[in-house]
Amino acid sequence: MGIQAEVGDVFLVPLDGKGWALGQLVSAWNHELYVAVFGHKVETRDVNPHCVVDQEPVFLALTLDAKLFHGDWPILGNVRENLASFPQPAFKVRRSGVLHIESRDRTVSRPASPAEAEILRYRSVSSPAVIEKAIQAHFGIGEWSPHYDDFPAAYAFESARLLVALGKTR
Repeated sequence: MGIQAEVGDVFLVPLDGKGWALGQLVSAWNHELYVAVFGHKVETRDVNPHCVVDQEPVFLALTLDAKLFHGDWPILGNVRENLASFPQPAFKVRRSGVLHIESRDRTVSRPASPAEAEILRYRSVSSPAVIEKAIQAHFGIGEWSPHYDDFPAAYAFESARLLVALGKTR
């Protein structure tokens, strides 16, 4: 049986055989994970998981659990005190031909204005392998792909503001 990750788990993402990026499982919905990855490279696996509390994420992305389940992203510990600081992104979805704004957890939805539709992205869940490659590229290991443009945390912060207008902040 594999490793069952929990919300709050802080984990390591391998970079180049000499270092790791820190990640955290921010929330989950069914089998869809919402993860943060931080921009500080660590050179040892012996890291206090609480060091993420004061860090800003460089990536916030939806993914699946394969790398956590199989131990490829080793879990260091569980930290929950910073979870409320992560923005919950919004996405656009099409329903009966009409674009809607929808919260990440799918609890809030309404028709999107044309201006919101320009800002919003369609929901996409990326494989952990793709996210790992994006993190490596962020640290200068490998080439940057345009597909990785979906991962920077700025989108989550920007789209979360639209949820505040809906009365939904978390």
